Amino acid sequence: MTSMFVDVVGSTELTMQLGAERLKHELGRAFTEISRIITEHGGTVEKYVGDAIYALFGAPVAHEDDPLRSLRAAEAIREFCRTGQEHGHRFAVRVGIETGEAVIDLAASATTKQQMSVGAVVNIAARLQQRAEPGDILVGPTTREATAHAADFEDLGTAELKGVGSLRVSRLVRIGPTRMRALPFVGRDAEIALLGHAFGRAQKGRSVLAVVSGPPGQGKTRLVQEFLRRHADGCRVIATRCRPADEVGVFEPVRDILGVTTLDALAEQVGRMCTDDTECERVVAGLAESAGIATSRSLTALPAAEREDEVVQAWRRYVALVGGDAFVVLAIDDIHWADPSLVRLVDRITFGGPRLLVVATARPEFADSAGIRPSGDRFFIELEGLEPNEARQLAALAGRGDEHVVERAEGNPLFLMELARAGHDGADLPVTLHGALGARLDQLPPEDRALLSLAAVAGERFTSADAAFLARRDVADAGRVLARLVDLHFLDLNEAGYRFHHGLVRDVAYGRLLSAERMRAHARFARERAHPEDAVALAYHWWEALRPPDGEWIWADDPGLPAMRAEAFDALLAAGVRHAEHFAMDQAVELLTRASSLASEDKQRARVERALGTAYRAVLRTDDAWAHLKRARDLFRATGAVPPELYGELMHTAQFIGAFHRPPSEEEVGAVAEEGVAAARAAGDLRTVSRILRAHGGYIGNTHAGEPALLEPYVEGALRAARESGDFEAIRATTAMKAGVLRLQGR
Repeated sequence: MTSMFVDVVGSTELTMQLGAERLKHELGRAFTEISRIITEHGGTVEKYVGDAIYALFGAPVAHEDDPLRSLRAAEAIREFCRTGQEHGHRFAVRVGIETGEAVIDLAASATTKQQMSVGAVVNIAARLQQRAEPGDILVGPTTREATAHAADFEDLGTAELKGVGSLRVSRLVRIGPTRMRALPFVGRDAEIALLGHAFGRAQKGRSVLAVVSGPPGQGKTRLVQEFLRRHADGCRVIATRCRPADEVGVFEPVRDILGVTTLDALAEQVGRMCTDDTECERVVAGLAESAGIATSRSLTALPAAEREDEVVQAWRRYVALVGGDAFVVLAIDDIHWADPSLVRLVDRITFGGPRLLVVATARPEFADSAGIRPSGDRFFIELEGLEPNEARQLAALAGRGDEHVVERAEGNPLFLMELARAGHDGADLPVTLHGALGARLDQLPPEDRALLSLAAVAGERFTSADAAFLARRDVADAGRVLARLVDLHFLDLNEAGYRFHHGLVRDVAYGRLLSAERMRAHARFARERAHPEDAVALAYHWWEALRPPDGEWIWADDPGLPAMRAEAFDALLAAGVRHAEHFAMDQAVELLTRASSLASEDKQRARVERALGTAYRAVLRTDDAWAHLKRARDLFRATGAVPPELYGELMHTAQFIGAFHRPPSEEEVGAVAEEGVAAARAAGDLRTVSRILRAHGGYIGNTHAGEPALLEPYVEGALRAARESGDFEAIRATTAMKAGVLRLQGR
């Protein structure tokens, strides 16, 4: 148990200045705040003794770091008094702290909390407080020894304390970060050997894929890191980590691999390695398409299979260029979160491709659902729990290797380490990995825990400025806390900022926020912190801020809700369209469906239906495209005029008659075309008139093959409208179509 006495200094002198009544009021406010600080740090206020407060750390609830908690509380109390003095308050504190054995009355702890503890340690703490000067925090030898790893002290030598005797006394100077040492790698010899075999095959010129699977915390990432440390000298190692697509978007892992986010930067990077201009352009176009950086007209015009072939060939050439004389090792963490397009790309570039080793980690279900083709260069390694002797070794290295910990963790390395670090006893051990992570989070000072949870709102990766903004704290102050959290292995530090040490750490910290607090934080981040042109980030934060059903009651009385819904709708629609433009259909549909759920009027719903129709047409799901575009037309019609371009999109879809399962009738298509031409002429949009007539002609040509004469009226009308519009692209496309008709007629 750790005893702490806090004496509020200055009250006697202030009696004459303030008067008894005002002094009592000021003291009451100070005692309330000091008690709150003690409680937040896990302490219990037992009693007030005159102008002093006596508190316990370790009873009735014990923590392994109670001595350190008491020091942090003392520092926070001293800081409260210091800042109070700057704003006119007149109090200072003297603090005495010591750790030792005491008799605890649990019955009192449950009721009055008076006379909970009796023992020499209580007397020592009281005497240290009496000896302290205003602003001093004095500690006894046991507290100093227990916290020496985390705090700096000034040795004051041996002192004679009344009723105690001689005792070595120290003054607290400051509390530094508690650095948790990195643990050595334990076990997994067979798995390392198998990855080494995969590495050897890649070294000989083959393209190899190795997937390491296992449940969360089983050590997949740590295994890959250890393997790369031992084997990857002389290789070009590129690493990325996948996260749920709604959090970072489909393209973030691909951009991580490339290391660029703009077309110019990508072109410059490829240009430094590639000497053939034509080849360079094709590589850049394919990479930019797969990373969602830019859309190439030449690629967009290709059928889906040919477009995918171009992207795959671009990546194979890029891998060869990047590798040079060495070869590339691509490490993809948590590939189970990846979009299917990235999984297909990995499958294809490692199936008879260039010299390459891809090492991916995944949850167990990935192997069954990924559809990766089998071959002699595919390695699937499923991690099981550590062997009992290895588990004991790892737990002991983490600080606690008893059988309770080993049995509870069942060989899961992360669970083992968290249990060992959390310091729970026997039956009190958390029963799940989430529980163990939560238990260790609970050992953080409340303000540190709150900052970590709020930082999780920004995402798995964030900056100190993000965390400070969300926690409403000074950036320098937030930086000091984040440094401590890195030392405690809650976070990792990299060039871009901070990253949660494990995805589960982020999930547990995020889950500690109440729904209202979490959603309001997302709304603030979307409004004030996310980049206004980052549609994916805006869509994520606005959805998390407003998503039903919680959003319906949390914001029910907020007058700003309509404006927030409008911003959220625009962001989700823009993000959905962006994903559709790069053929990431699963995520595009998800985002557009979310946009529809936040729509408050038919015109917004019409925009979503139009975007869905355009997206489905791009992947030749023409039945869906036709249905959505028709719904968009009906919704626009109900609110006013239908945009003429929408008719052009309907007619463009109708041309792909062979892609329909249930094609629209010729009468229905004709009616749409007639209505569209009338709307476009009324709007003075001759370019769209030309497009509709051209598409109608294409539809007739596809449904009446061998009768090119039927196309002539549509082509002539389209060409007249194009020439009147002066639009070069419309003239070019229609002239090319007329030339095709003439060729079919043998003219």
